[in-house]
Amino acid sequence: MVRSERLETALKPRLRPRAAAGGVAAWAWARYFLGRLLQVTGLLTALVAATAFFGTRSTIAMLRMMLVGVAFFVPGWLLARKRP
Repeated sequence: MVRSERLETALKPRLRPRAAAGGVAAWAWARYFLGRLLQVTGLLTALVAATAFFGTRSTIAMLRMMLVGVAFFVPGWLLARKRP
């Protein structure tokens, strides 16, 4: 059974109160943009790996370079999951 009354209060996310000044801390934005930078770096590394080794026999080198791209992307995704 689904409640129809006061559903919005039950679904509101429980967030921490913002800073006393009413803004978001600068470190939160720095963490967010660092995460985005790591994501872009990882994607570009994977793109270069896919294009540089296209049609060659060095599959192991391509997979290693793709792994480096993933190693950049995943921490960036973890840092930038939520926009401050």
